[in-house]
Amino acid sequence: MPRFAEFCAGIGGFRIGLERIDGWECVYTNEIDERCQITYRDNFNEDFSSTDIFEIDVSQLPDFDVLCAGFPCQSFSIAGKREGFEDPRGQVFFKLEEIIENKNPSVIFLENVANLVRHNRGETFGYIKKSLKRLGYKVSHNILDSSYFGVPQKRPRVYIVAFRYDINSNEFEITERVTNRTTFREFINHGDNSIPISDKWQTYIDLYTGNIDIEDVDFEVPKTRKKLERIGSNVDLNDCIFQIRSSGIRAVSIDEPLPTFAVSNSGGGAMIPVYSRERRHLNLTEMKRIMGFPDEFIFTVARTHAIKQLANAVCPPVITSIGRDIDIILNNQE
Repeated sequence: MPRFAEFCAGIGGFRIGLERIDGWECVYTNEIDERCQITYRDNFNEDFSSTDIFEIDVSQLPDFDVLCAGFPCQSFSIAGKREGFEDPRGQVFFKLEEIIENKNPSVIFLENVANLVRHNRGETFGYIKKSLKRLGYKVSHNILDSSYFGVPQKRPRVYIVAFRYDINSNEFEITERVTNRTTFREFINHGDNSIPISDKWQTYIDLYTGNIDIEDVDFEVPKTRKKLERIGSNVDLNDCIFQIRSSGIRAVSIDEPLPTFAVSNSGGGAMIPVYSRERRHLNLTEMKRIMGFPDEFIFTVARTHAIKQLANAVCPPVITSIGRDIDIILNNQE
C-alpha cells in the first residue's frame, strides 16, 4: 500500500492520478503557489504540508515509498529562455536530490517537458540520470503523448521512474498507450457560452469561414490575422477549433487531439482557443477535460488563475497508467 509524497504539487494532478489506484495514499504535499493552495484545499480539504521547497527541513518529512514531482519546466521548455539549472526554478531538482538522499524512497516518479531530454545538448538530462544512479536508483524514462491515455490533447512529456537498487525492477516497462489517439469531438461541452468571443472575433470567424472578404472588415486587421496561418487536414472551418498564437491563427480539427494546452492561454479570453460552430471560447469544463481532470474538480479562484493552474498541471490519466506500472513491480517483491 504505497505512501507517496507530492512535491511541486500544483493542484494535485499526481494525487488525483495515483489515488485512483487501490491502496495508494498521499502523505505529504508541497507547492509554493498560494492560489494553487486554494484550489487544492477546495478539492482535497487539505492545505499544502509546505510551500517553499527550499525551506523544507528534510528531517521532519514523514516516511514515504514514492517521491513524485512535476518539477518546474519553464527553465527547460522550448517556449522559455532555457536557462536550465541557472534558473532558480530549475534548481528545484537540487533540493529533490537532498530529499531523495535523506529519505531513500523506493521509487522516484518525475514529470517534465519533453525538451528536458534535449536541453543543453542532453547534458541536463544526463546530469539528472547520473544523479539518480549515484543516489542508488535504476532509472527508466519515456516521452509519452497524453492523447494515447484518453486525454484529447497532444501533450508530449518526459516521465522518469527510478527504482531503488534493492527493488527487483527488471520487468518494469512504462506503458506507452492505453487508448487509441483521443480526439476532441466527444469532449465538447455544447452550449456553455461562459467565455463569449468579442465582436472582432465574430468578424474573424466570418472572414476565416469565407462569409466575408478582407475588404469587408471595418477595422485594421493585423498581418498575422488576415488569413489562417495553418489549416489541419480534414478541417471543417465551420466546426473546428481556432488555435490563437502570436504568429497567427491555426484551424484544428475536432476529430484530432488538440495541440498542447499552454500557459499563454489568457483567462480573459484573448488566447483561449475558439470553437467556431458555437462562436465562443472553450469553456472551463472543456479545459478540465483537455487536461484529463474530472468535471467535478472545483475552481473558486479567478478564471485566469484556474486556466494557468490547469495548463501547468500533469495529466492524471497518464499518472494513473504509470502508477499502475509501478504498482505491479512493488506488489511482486518477495
